[in-house]
Amino acid sequence: MSMTYKNILVAVDQSKESMIAFRRAVQVALNNVGSRLYIVHVIDTRSFAFSEGYNFDSADKLANSRKDMLDEYEKIAQQSGVGQVGKIIEYGTPKHIIARDIPKQKQIDLIVCGVTGKGEVARLFLGSVSEGILRTARCDVLVARNR
Repeated sequence: MSMTYKNILVAVDQSKESMIAFRRAVQVALNNVGSRLYIVHVIDTRSFAFSEGYNFDSADKLANSRKDMLDEYEKIAQQSGVGQVGKIIEYGTPKHIIARDIPKQKQIDLIVCGVTGKGEVARLFLGSVSEGILRTARCDVLVARNR
């Protein structure tokens, strides 16, 4: 059975596992000629709930640094030969946005994510993002392992 993916979503942060997932997603995009690769980072708003007052300057700096991160990922994808690359920054709960919202908006066929990422403390209380994606996504999910 042959499966063709037209719209591939890869979830990234600044972790080693994220880079492994990104490289895997680039390879899948290259293997599926004409596909579009969407690179997404979700700023987890749950972390703001634990801070004393919301600091808009800090939030803007965080968003700008994440935009720069996505620009770097986009550059790598394009240099690798991926022709169509989209970047998405969202705010909210990562596993919901990655598994449900963006796939519906962009008609995603495949979600690629790392086995773990930066949300390790939250995972103890809320479950991992990759686990949440696996449980709720309506499309194929590839969880890249660090092996």
